Amino acid sequence: MHLPICQEPLNLALIQWYDFVNLKQPYLYECPLLKRLQEFLFIPIESIKEVVHIIPRFDKENQYFVNKFI
Repeated sequence: MHLPICQEPLNLALIQWYDFVNLKQPYLYECPLLKRLQEFLFIPIESIKEVVHIIPRFDKENQYFVNKFI
């Protein structure tokens, strides 16, 4: 069986998923407080609606802020 050869390159982005650290208090300093999950997904670059700026919380392990102020 022969697979068809793709004539055009696929422009994909590898996305890693995040979730709230605590659902009862999902925000800290008015920013979402997230943890990184071990879930990944390839998506077409053209489907990206918005870019986010994720900042590590340096005094904690696997905690990140989403900078909504840029």
